[in-house]
Amino acid sequence: MEQIKKVNVREASFKAILNMIMQNNMSPGEKLPSENELKDTLGVSRHTVRDALNNLNMLGIIETKQGDGNYIKAVGVGLYMDLLIPYLIVNSRNLSTVMEFRHGIETVAAKYAAERATDDDIDRLIEIYKRCEAAKNDYDHYIEIDLEFHYAIAEISRNEMLIQSMFVVKNYCHEALAHFINEKRSSISFSFHTQIIEAIKNHEGDLASKCMDAHMVNIINTLKEDNR
Repeated sequence: MEQIKKVNVREASFKAILNMIMQNNMSPGEKLPSENELKDTLGVSRHTVRDALNNLNMLGIIETKQGDGNYIKAVGVGLYMDLLIPYLIVNSRNLSTVMEFRHGIETVAAKYAAERATDDDIDRLIEIYKRCEAAKNDYDHYIEIDLEFHYAIAEISRNEMLIQSMFVVKNYCHEALAHFINEKRSSISFSFHTQIIEAIKNHEGDLASKCMDAHMVNIINTLKEDNR
């Protein structure tokens, strides 16, 4: 027989209210049931409901209007991606996991970016690329521009889920990458950028994806060597 798993009532209440919001396709400005209604529906204390609502408030999903109730503030694809943030507080121990995540989304983003890039998109990417080149020996600055470069590719893909995924990566990967980058690695990274941008400029989707794949695999393999 399997052991019965203990249930964290606060966490379960938070997930139940969040699921209600998403499954009912509630829109910004729509009012949630009252605390008493939620308490009775979930079979938990009012304190537990209030704690779950406070967490939703902190995440920016709902807003509380004093004396009036709780209203939806933000929903949609962005909400799902924002909930990844606690798992992407990156440090040297889990950078490999994050890079594997990036590998999955960025190879696809590069393909669609190459197929969908306008002249203005390419000009923007070249401008970031040049700044990246100028910062190759300023590692902290290089990481910042490097993440901007990768985020720009996601934006050019015109795919909202890819964009939101890279938005999370861009905002939470800087510190972990600071422990990874050095002169040799920034130079290798930049050489991959050169290949990627050429493929995007020429609207070669499969080649752009292949170059991005090689870039991500190189970083993942380097991290494996570091951990030996």
